[in-house]
Amino acid sequence: MKVSREYLPAILNGLSGIAVLLVSFLIDLRMPLPREVARPLGFLIVAVGMAVVAWAAVYLRSAFVGEVEPKLNVLVRSGPYRLVRHPVYVGMTAALLGAAVTLRSGLGMIGTLLLFLPTEIYRARREDKALARRFGGEWRDYAAQTGFLLPFIGKG
Repeated sequence: MKVSREYLPAILNGLSGIAVLLVSFLIDLRMPLPREVARPLGFLIVAVGMAVVAWAAVYLRSAFVGEVEPKLNVLVRSGPYRLVRHPVYVGMTAALLGAAVTLRSGLGMIGTLLLFLPTEIYRARREDKALARRFGGEWRDYAAQTGFLLPFIGKG
């Protein structure tokens, strides 16, 4: 089976997310955080992360799921895209961190930051290049004003 390079970032991202969840569930290395604190805090972080993903999906509509190449003929700059260029990745990372907190998994948190987040950044960088090709100067202006994954950080 030949995998298109177009789908490689999504595949790496999905596999790393699954790996982090499996580590969080299966390896018993718990953070010293009481369960009665970890569960509500983790669920809150997951809910906020998924709310950011849903908020971004509203603005992307049918282009929400797919390849790195842009599907829309317009550059989305409203909603969460006013704040960061890749709110879906921010939300997914937060949700995965929240799952690790809920499970009190120190390895899950480390895996999110050292395995999942780099695949998110890789995919986001590929998307930035594709968007720059598609939208040219409009993209450059937007990128200069908007943070990469965090507001005010990674402009340009």
